Amino acid sequence: MKKLIILTAFLAITSLTFSQGADSLAPKMKIKKEPRNNWSINLSFSDNGFGLGATKYFALSKDVSLQTGIFFSGAKDDREFEQSDYFGNTVTPFKVNRLFMFPVINVGLQYRLFREDVTDNMRPFVNFGVSPAAIMYTPYNESFFTSFKYAKAKYTVGGYVGFGLDYITNRSSGLSFNLRYYYLRLFGEGIQSISTTEMKNFGGIYFVFSYNFLK
Repeated sequence: MKKLIILTAFLAITSLTFSQGADSLAPKMKIKKEPRNNWSINLSFSDNGFGLGATKYFALSKDVSLQTGIFFSGAKDDREFEQSDYFGNTVTPFKVNRLFMFPVINVGLQYRLFREDVTDNMRPFVNFGVSPAAIMYTPYNESFFTSFKYAKAKYTVGGYVGFGLDYITNRSSGLSFNLRYYYLRLFGEGIQSISTTEMKNFGGIYFVFSYNFLK
């Protein structure tokens, strides 16, 4: 009986040692990470005109990312309009200054929605944040490039809120559409784009299209 117990214990230890050795030799499966936004280049469209920018993303959790970005855009008063003469030259009546929003800095959070309810390559989200901005203006009576010698600027801090959709095209890139509302209003006096009025509000609705580089 004693020999039987010793033999059984020996076989059990041998079997356990062999199984552990086999597990250590087995190839380990690599789990692919979920592709997420790393950084993006952005095109924006609004009543102020066309804009360019870039955004960097930092994952805080499975569904939340910190986003930091910068963009610049032209700006204009919605009461100004261009006229063309007989020779095709364009002029804007009462125009005093050319306006530029540069830079506009975005610092905020993006939250992914409906993870369990939609396919993984379609990712709806909401985002919001703060936006310090500089509004630069140059004299209209100078040529475009020469006018930057006389450039001045005013500064403000606003914010934005929006919603959109990321579309993952492959593991390294994707596309994004974001509809945002910006609140950007100058403190104190405004800036004259045309001589008949001052402009203080540079916010509004922005359509932002992005090409995303994933990680």
